[in-house]
Amino acid sequence: MKRQPVKILVSFVFYAFFIASALAQTGPGQYTEEAPLGSWNILGPETAASLGSGLCQLARVTGGEVIYSNPSLLSWLPPATLSFSSSFNQTQLFSYWLVNTGVVSTRGNLTVRAWHLDHLGLTWRSGRWTVGLGMALTENYGRPGIEYRYVYNQVVYNQMQIWQTGHLSGYAISLSRKLGDNLSLGASLVYERGYLERSLDEFWTQDEIQLLDYRYQKIRGFRLVAGLSYQLGSRLSLGLGLSPPYIRKVMGKSTLSYRTPLTEIETESQVSDRIKRPLTVGLGMKFAINQQLEAYLDASYFDWKRYRFSYFGEDQSRNFRAVIRIGCGLEYRTKFRFLGRTWSSPYYLGLAVDPQPDLEVRSAYYLLTFGSGLKNDLLGLSFSAALGLEKGSGHNLKRHRIALTLEFHPEQKKIFSK
Repeated sequence: MKRQPVKILVSFVFYAFFIASALAQTGPGQYTEEAPLGSWNILGPETAASLGSGLCQLARVTGGEVIYSNPSLLSWLPPATLSFSSSFNQTQLFSYWLVNTGVVSTRGNLTVRAWHLDHLGLTWRSGRWTVGLGMALTENYGRPGIEYRYVYNQVVYNQMQIWQTGHLSGYAISLSRKLGDNLSLGASLVYERGYLERSLDEFWTQDEIQLLDYRYQKIRGFRLVAGLSYQLGSRLSLGLGLSPPYIRKVMGKSTLSYRTPLTEIETESQVSDRIKRPLTVGLGMKFAINQQLEAYLDASYFDWKRYRFSYFGEDQSRNFRAVIRIGCGLEYRTKFRFLGRTWSSPYYLGLAVDPQPDLEVRSAYYLLTFGSGLKNDLLGLSFSAALGLEKGSGHNLKRHRIALTLEFHPEQKKIFSK
């Protein structure tokens, strides 16, 4: 009986070492611990109009979500706007955390499906100044949950559950000003707030041994966004958006517990981490081919080679490269009269190439986008879809998204009522 405590302690050290080794597994490709679902390259929330036309956001005037990508575009919106945008996302993953990295294996890709309210925005203009307010869900850290059981002769010997969830939201205030009839400047301050939560629970039924590794991280940070837009005549417009490097602060708590019928050992820790986010800069162009057809082109640079990440006090190696996301799109509008109003029906079509930053697994998403809508001077309803296929990892991951956007221009109602 005297050897029992020693056996328990040795077992605990062994399993703690196993967990540490499992958490340090390398080679998850795109989906490291903190990777957003879908893509690393995020300028801001994507409404139906920007999503449907090849992810172009930097030179096209859509709605209040421009405060996250190019706030100078606020100057070209109607005098007052209120916009809502939501989306349904279906994202495939293959390797992440303990899954397909040497610990737990699956037969194929796993899928995350989620519906979110992506953006709520309000803008108001007075003279040459325009103010914008926005709330947006910018990053999702959810992963497919895994439940594993080892059964022999109809007896369960071992079972394991792993899961991860979390998101990041951005609360923004923005100001833009027209400098003449063709030039506008803008800036936004975005407060980022979110969390990341993950757990590993393993149980050996015959020995009644349970091991739990639980981690929770609270994420906070401020970032700046600056923008410029310039109209070269009636047909060509240019847009520039820039977000300088900044720091996200992360407060982490972890609990590691080991339980048997004879003993219970639990260790807790708290740590402060920092995430260095790199420079992001993009250039967009809008060209009016005629009164009904417009073309868009965006190129956004993400300097991921300067990205730094620490996880519970340890600097993590992220062998990243700088990437450029390119998108192009078309918007064709038809007009008709109905119920005494002039209505517009836009049709969107686009293509985008979205390379991911990991150097070891050089992968990229190729997206086909399309959509439509119905608008008048007061209201607008748009919907779009993006169908993406990843190449480079060898797993042909799919990334699908459907966006729905509602816009309301209350100031226009006053104009029409006069």
